[in-house]
Amino acid sequence: MKSQRPKILLLLIALVMIIVAARTVVMNSETVQDAIIERALARQLAAAATSYGGDNMEVVFCGVGSPMGQGGAQSCIAVFAGDKFFIVDTGARSADQIARLGLPMQRLDGVLLTHFHSDHIADLGEVHLASWVRGRDAKLPVYGGPGVGQVVDGFNLSYGQDYQYRTGHHGEDLVPSKNAGLVAREIAPDSVIYDKDGLQISAITVAHAPIEPAYAYRFDYAGRSVLISGDTIKDDNLIAAAQNVDVLIHEVLQPDMVNAVIGSLNDVGQRNLARLLHDTLDYHTTPVEAAQAANQADADLLVFYHYAPVPRNALMRRMFLRGVDDVRDDGVLLATEGTHISLPTGSTAIHHN
Repeated sequence: MKSQRPKILLLLIALVMIIVAARTVVMNSETVQDAIIERALARQLAAAATSYGGDNMEVVFCGVGSPMGQGGAQSCIAVFAGDKFFIVDTGARSADQIARLGLPMQRLDGVLLTHFHSDHIADLGEVHLASWVRGRDAKLPVYGGPGVGQVVDGFNLSYGQDYQYRTGHHGEDLVPSKNAGLVAREIAPDSVIYDKDGLQISAITVAHAPIEPAYAYRFDYAGRSVLISGDTIKDDNLIAAAQNVDVLIHEVLQPDMVNAVIGSLNDVGQRNLARLLHDTLDYHTTPVEAAQAANQADADLLVFYHYAPVPRNALMRRMFLRGVDDVRDDGVLLATEGTHISLPTGSTAIHHN
């Protein structure tokens, strides 16, 4: 038997070499390359054809991160209600996630800005482009508090030549200039800002000083409801507006992790950034406070997003739940990019993946 081992080993080596050579030949074949690309595109486009809304309310997370270059996409949540489609905030890299998720951007009815921090508005221009070139049939409304006009004017000025270039290259039939650009819709605090075809959207002021106003948004459709906190400390006005909501989506800051980062930054001499992070500790909501708010609002499902810092592994995710079980032992979800929540009408069910 021992005498056979070298022969078997040689045969195995020869077989591996043949497989490698064959793979190299196949991969260098233009016909094979074209077939692989076509199949990959077919799968991607089929996934992008997913229907959202229908008779249901659905939420898709396009970004759950926070500022300062932590990777992934910053704050961005898509909400579908029947045939309506809104996006709440457009943080950096959220347009990339929107494309990856295959959201039907030609259907986009508007963008709601909770406030004007960079990590909530950075990709507004790219979201405009993604919806315009896919066939959006009007200028893109952008809802926000006082100052939204300045934000919109700035993006239109920065992207104005881009609008002209694309229409000039592709033509009015494909990318009509009448649909290019953003339109500001300044909204009043604590008011219903949209009420059409059964969808009601309300703006709720929340505490994020010195920003005044900062908004949360509540969506009500066909007996189902979702509230998105935006950036805030634990806030009584939010809790009152969130009463009996199906899904409360709440920002969270994990203070133990933030303090660890502050200590490390001080150790390496980055004191300016350390002080800046220290200032965020009384500027956001801890996971335990978010759980308390959900309980006080009698929310069915609490969803964490806009993490500080972003949890990158199971240990960090576990730390975000530290103490939460003592307050709320069920109905807590940690959202990631791509998390999809569905609220069927005529039901109390909440589905997520």
